[in-house]
Amino acid sequence: MDKRCAKRWRSHLRMAKLFDRSQRFLVDCRILDLSATGARLKPQSDRPLPLELHLQDEVMEVSKRATIVWIRQGEIGIRFAAESDAT
Repeated sequence: MDKRCAKRWRSHLRMAKLFDRSQRFLVDCRILDLSATGARLKPQSDRPLPLELHLQDEVMEVSKRATIVWIRQGEIGIRFAAESDAT
């Protein structure tokens, strides 16, 4: 059962970067699916990641604060913070 509340778009060729809360680079990743509320990502390494992080979309040139909500088979699902919560 799909629990998403926003339409998602596949975006296999989009690359992004993940940063921690202090804006330190963590890992490059591929954006597999993207919606207004979150994304499914494929990190380029299996290093441990913090639950709260920033996604920098290199194509759209935006940075969004996010929380990891699931991890499965080398992929992660993130939920973007509400705009009023973003810093």
